[in-house]
Amino acid sequence: MSPIKKTNILIKISIFIALACLMGSCQTIDRSQQKQAESLRNLGEVYLRQGDFNSALRTLFDAQRLMPKDAYIQNDMGLAYLAKKRPKLAIDHFKKAIKFKPEYADALNNLGIAYLENQSYLYAIQYFNAALNDLIYGTPHIPLANLGRAYYALKEYDKAISYFEQSIERMPDFAIAHRGLGQAYMAKKNYTTAMSTFKEAIRIAPRFAEAHFELGLVYAELSQYHNAVQHYNQAIRFSQNASFKRNVQKYLDQIQTFKMDYRF
Repeated sequence: MSPIKKTNILIKISIFIALACLMGSCQTIDRSQQKQAESLRNLGEVYLRQGDFNSALRTLFDAQRLMPKDAYIQNDMGLAYLAKKRPKLAIDHFKKAIKFKPEYADALNNLGIAYLENQSYLYAIQYFNAALNDLIYGTPHIPLANLGRAYYALKEYDKAISYFEQSIERMPDFAIAHRGLGQAYMAKKNYTTAMSTFKEAIRIAPRFAEAHFELGLVYAELSQYHNAVQHYNQAIRFSQNASFKRNVQKYLDQIQTFKMDYRF
């Protein structure tokens, strides 16, 4: 073999070794970045559970910079924006999550919730149904109840009742579905069934403020004001939402004024 050929072979071998080392180095960096991003995502999820949504977003932004195409990070960011009452921003991140992981049932359901909060009910129904198309989805009672919420918002109360009942059939102790079912029956002025349904929601979740409030509304409709006052007070006691508590207090004040005026 001529010296020139030997030199060329040695050059090719050197280039191959250099490329192999570079690729190995990149893989090491990628694994390191992935591990760091996952740690940040886990921390962001802790903040989400604690209700510290600003810290959650800051942490998740850092995670996103390291892994911009991670579906789980995008889903968590959507949840943070949803909790901050920014459904349009939430929609953007849930869409990214689905783009990176098309059959991500939790993200499909969450996107439906964001559209529901944005009052885009037909889009919400589309994505709740998409989540249900995943036959191995572990919590189908959640999108079923959300379909009930969407049809309730559309004032299609019979459809709402059907979906809430399907949700309860799959998860009998799902208090949210019982509450939604009660709302639908109340909208149809079926106060007796609404009352029993709200009571069931409260049996399952005794500190369920919204169910206490709505049971109070039923009692007020039936002129059972003593019971209404009791559940309005429970709603105020158990809620952490200042706006909700002020609203309940208005109903409580109305009953107390009525009692003073008419002395029943």
